[in-house]
Amino acid sequence: MHWLLPIAKLSMLVFMVSNMLGFGMRLSPREVIESLRDKKLTLKTILGNFVIVPLAAYLLTRLFHLSPAYSMALILLATSAGDPGVTKASQIAKGDPAYTLATMIGLQLVTVFYMPIMLPRLISGVTVDPLKIASPLVTFLLLPLFVGFGIRAWWSKLARACWEPLDKFSSVVLALAIVLFVIVDFREILGTRGSHLLVACLAFIAICFVTGFLLGGPRKIRRSDLALQTLIRGISASMVVALTNFPNDTDLIAGVLLCAVAMILSAIIVSVWLRAWNTKERGETLPKEARQTV
Repeated sequence: MHWLLPIAKLSMLVFMVSNMLGFGMRLSPREVIESLRDKKLTLKTILGNFVIVPLAAYLLTRLFHLSPAYSMALILLATSAGDPGVTKASQIAKGDPAYTLATMIGLQLVTVFYMPIMLPRLISGVTVDPLKIASPLVTFLLLPLFVGFGIRAWWSKLARACWEPLDKFSSVVLALAIVLFVIVDFREILGTRGSHLLVACLAFIAICFVTGFLLGGPRKIRRSDLALQTLIRGISASMVVALTNFPNDTDLIAGVLLCAVAMILSAIIVSVWLRAWNTKERGETLPKEARQTV
């Protein structure tokens, strides 16, 4: 099944590029920037993602007596934030696309500087190259986003015609990538049984969600947006650090993958629930067909 790995990686890269290109065609830079005008909420976002969540992960590794590899996996995810997958979760939940995009990029930028400082203090033997984390951010996220902004500014009709098909395409590609990664690493993920990692991971996910949900108030839609931003950790950044520092540690890789799959499945379930929450705030009523699909 290892021949599927290059396809899985390519699918994830295609998702990132098409997703950001579609966002750039859909939103203007002004919409994205204005969504971050609430400085108090921005500070709470940083507090939740880079203080409360890492502390919770550290305490959970001690509470469940996780092995060094699995402890490392949980801490890697805790110290990184801003995964591109949050845009799809927010979309399912009918969140604010401009706020979600702006916050995701902001969290990724903080992660680039935060991980090299914090990880060596939490995990012995780890060094983090900021360039290796920042390179995918620039190449596969920021560059396509700004290309999309340019198309929207100069060819608005083309942007209006293309962003929705791109959005649907990126959703399909993301689903394909997730399935392929699970198939490729299924045996390694099964090897985590009996380690308490899954229980610790589920507790971690619950803490992440509750933290974001409580800090995001008082508006319902902001609670929803920040809950998803805090729940879905920086999976790609975590994998970069794990593969760079410990390429032969299968337990570490399996631990990150298990927690990543649990986060993705939890985010889907939570997003469906939040969809009704956000719809009620907006005063909308979903048509019968939409209710059946969710």
